[in-house]
Amino acid sequence: MDQHRKHVQRLVVALTSLALVLTGLVAAGPSAAAPSRVHAAAHQVGAGNGRIKPVINSNFADPSVLRVGRVYHAYATNSGGQNIQHETSTDLVHWTKRADVLPTLGAWVGPCTFTPGGATDHCVWAPEVTPVRGGYVLYYTARDALAPRQCVGAAFSRSASGPFAPIGTQPLVCPDGERGAPNLGGAIDASTYREHGQLYLLWKSDGNCCSLPATIFLQPLSADGRTLTGPATELIHNDQPFEKAVVEAPKLVKHGGRYYLFYSANVFGGGNYRTGYATATSLTGPYTKSRTELMATDQFHGRVIGPGGEDLVTTPSGGTAIVFHGWDPTYSYRAMYVSALDWSTPGQPAGTPHVVAADRRFQAEDGTVTDARVVADDTASGLAKVGGLDNADSSVTVRVWADRAGRSTLGIRYDNGSTDADGVGVPATDTITVNRRRADPLTLPNTAWGNWQTAEYRTVLHRGWNTVRLAKSTWYAEIDAIDVYREAPARPAPAAPTCATTRYEAESGVVTDARVVDDALASGGAKVGGLDHPDSSVALTVQARRSGLTTIAVRYGNGSLDNSGYPVAATDAVTVNGRDAGVLTFRNTTWDNWQTANYRLRLHAGTNTITFTKKTFYTELDAVDVC
Repeated sequence: MDQHRKHVQRLVVALTSLALVLTGLVAAGPSAAAPSRVHAAAHQVGAGNGRIKPVINSNFADPSVLRVGRVYHAYATNSGGQNIQHETSTDLVHWTKRADVLPTLGAWVGPCTFTPGGATDHCVWAPEVTPVRGGYVLYYTARDALAPRQCVGAAFSRSASGPFAPIGTQPLVCPDGERGAPNLGGAIDASTYREHGQLYLLWKSDGNCCSLPATIFLQPLSADGRTLTGPATELIHNDQPFEKAVVEAPKLVKHGGRYYLFYSANVFGGGNYRTGYATATSLTGPYTKSRTELMATDQFHGRVIGPGGEDLVTTPSGGTAIVFHGWDPTYSYRAMYVSALDWSTPGQPAGTPHVVAADRRFQAEDGTVTDARVVADDTASGLAKVGGLDNADSSVTVRVWADRAGRSTLGIRYDNGSTDADGVGVPATDTITVNRRRADPLTLPNTAWGNWQTAEYRTVLHRGWNTVRLAKSTWYAEIDAIDVYREAPARPAPAAPTCATTRYEAESGVVTDARVVDDALASGGAKVGGLDHPDSSVALTVQARRSGLTTIAVRYGNGSLDNSGYPVAATDAVTVNGRDAGVLTFRNTTWDNWQTANYRLRLHAGTNTITFTKKTFYTELDAVDVC
């Protein structure tokens, strides 16, 4: 038995003996078994392969949804002075804000603020409400007054709309080293499951708070949900590379005779947060994790950042919807989203779930690989990639599924760290062939190795299976996966200037609230860095031969990471002669990997002033080439 399991079992025995004497309560979720037919309302909010929009476009994190009759009740983490937020809907699309359902916290709760969760986050998190005889029980996470750790408490109301009153004076689950309990780092994210009349509590030991394992447990409760009646059983812990130190937000359902444990993983504060799942044929496991996540940021094209905190709910027609949160583009709040969830995925074993609003993803390593090799890679989707595409006949052929015939976009997930003889990163090209039609060139801009990005290709697919072949053309790229979606690609960047250009070094411009930094790899031996503030800018005086639209080439580096370590694009606002000229996006390249962003703007003949002002994230500027 490994040391992790020995440690957990010893602590669980101690925790169980304590929990059985504490007052407690637990909630039950929606019906465990859900048919695969999808309700139209769920399609409306999440049927577009990347077109999903928030249904609650405000800070509504860790949503949990309970259906009572024809009304859906959504509950969420504290915000705006409310301990537990509450909104209602009859269609999962249109929601009405209600009063705080937990105006008074349990006597065991102490003060807390949590800035990463928002300015008004006081550590009251992840509610769930479940029906019991005579009313409803609300489970919530809050700060234990006896230790700087989170624990799970409970409250009761005769109505799903509250107000809920705390039950007892102690938390339900609190493995934080106080009250004689073991120290598992505390407990968060309670949810419930009911089977054959038995109610169970799922909860997460918050070990990632303090260099301990993060573990999801299942524990039986009394019928009224007020008392833990048996020991906790470990279902999963963090052991996959994409999870990092975190597994949390458990949701357990049964479908087609199989148990599905949905969970969130990685750092909650940005694009690396994601949703995975594990399956078992027995309630207590063992559970086998899927090697490919259910939802990840790049499957939504930036529309949903860090999809997680999920719940499942049965729709009026008997289908399944998944409810989850994601950050807005400014990382200011986590909005609530709803998508249909199908219980089948083409090319995968029966019962493989798929979030309808997310791209369908097909792993390159599952394709036919010619004169190349499949390589294990902890950073890749599915934990593997196709590398060694180094020779004239190197290729990978992947079968992809389209739900309907017509125009679709292929999102090629790749990395490219090719460098020329001078050590400068260069783009690679592959030829792409779909269903044996004419081959087209596909440019794969330099990203640096291990910095996965997406190159888009618009094509026509048949309904059903299609064959996509990527063959090496120039330089070198590794292929991770191919996503399929209906949404049109982002507008392509303009082609590089074809005229003779003049180079203007950024360090020679007017630098505001930034600094010139020596850099041997930069053009001219220096760059402008420290463009970190709202008024940080570089203004360059340039000459144009004629008036009109022209393309400039901006040499830059961008190694920006969000709060979870996810690589992100940066943007600058551009003005010409004091007039707004739009926003320039700099894709992520990693630092010191100088690349070029081409941009169309209008100059007049003679002298012009082009100003680049920081907008989002961070870019270093090296030089600008102008015709």
